[in-house]
Formats: sequence, C-alpha cells, structure tokens
Amino acid sequence: MTDLPDSEIRRRLTALAPSQLSDAMGRLNVVDSGIAPMWPSAGFVGRAVTAYVAPGDNKVLHELVPDLTEGDVVVVNGSGVTNRALLGGIIAERMQRHGAVAVVLDGAIRDALEFEEIGLPAYARAVSPAGPYRNGPGRLHEAVAIGNVVVHPGDWLVGDHDGIAVVPQGEIAEVLAGAEAKRESEEKQLSELRAGELD
Repeated sequence: MTDLPDSEIRRRLTALAPSQLSDAMGRLNVVDSGIAPMWPSAGFVGRAVTAYVAPGDNKVLHELVPDLTEGDVVVVNGSGVTNRALLGGIIAERMQRHGAVAVVLDGAIRDALEFEEIGLPAYARAVSPAGPYRNGPGRLHEAVAIGNVVVHPGDWLVGDHDGIAVVPQGEIAEVLAGAEAKRESEEKQLSELRAGELD
C-alpha cells in the first residue's frame, strides 16, 4: 500500500500514458487491444469498481450505480460477448451522475453516440443495438478478468486512444516512479532528436 493521497496519484497518472505505465510494469498489465475506445475521447484516470455479469445480462450493473463515487471507473467482465449490449445511454448517464469517469467492458455497448454526447469515455469490444437481459446472476466488488488482465477493486486504470493500463493499487508508488522516469527519458530523446543530436 502507499501513503500517497488519491489526489496526488490521480494528478501524476494524468500526466502519464498507458504505454509508459506498462513499460514500468515490465510491459504487462495492458488490457488487450480488442477492448477499444468507442469514441475518440480524451482518456481517463480512475479507480476500478468491478462487476462480473452473466453474458448479455446487466442486472447487477443497475445495482452498482448507487455504489459509485467521484472518479470511479466501471470495469465489467462480460465474458467478451458482443452480440448483446450491456450498457446503453441511460444507465451510462446515471453512472456518470454518480461519479463514474469511464466504463470499461469486456463486452458490448449500445447508444455509442450518447456516450460521446455526455463525454463519458467508453471502452468495449463492440457496439450492438441488441439490449441486455436483466435476470442475473452477477457479482460486484470482486476481482475480475478483463482483456487478459486481472483487475481488483481499487486498482488504478489509465486509458487513452492507444488503450488501457491497469496499475495494482499496492504497486502504485513504484509504478509511478518508473513511469515518470520513462517519460523523462522519452522527452530527452525527442528533444535531442529534434535538435539534431540524434539520428
């Protein structure tokens, strides 16, 4: 664990790219590229609130909404099912009003334009007009597998146009230091390249 306050962690993560964070974690902990931004958002930084749902069923996602707080990222293991959407515009806006800064689904969404209109980053495998069932079962606030990465409640996620890195909360201080060193190295190389000091 770390003594760093969430506000400082969030500020420092905002200045880093998922690629730099992954490099600091041995090039691991990147959500697979099949889970991609559904609109060209500005990216996000937040802590995971997790759900594991039955394929094509979003019953527990409705139950999750009141649990959300400012800065949360909704992370859903939907078993990679893409022929039935788990989230649409209305529940997305409810989640945002409760504090969600992004949704990340190993599954599909619908109403993709509405996510863009309200400014909520959405990462998923597909868009489908077919709506979800609402029967269950499902689980909340447990470790989930999404895009070949295990995400625990409270882990940090950082997303941009390239994809998503997951930083385990217990490793955040070490990963921040490594990623910031990587960023400084990249900036130095670019500066030297543009100054004609590197070929």
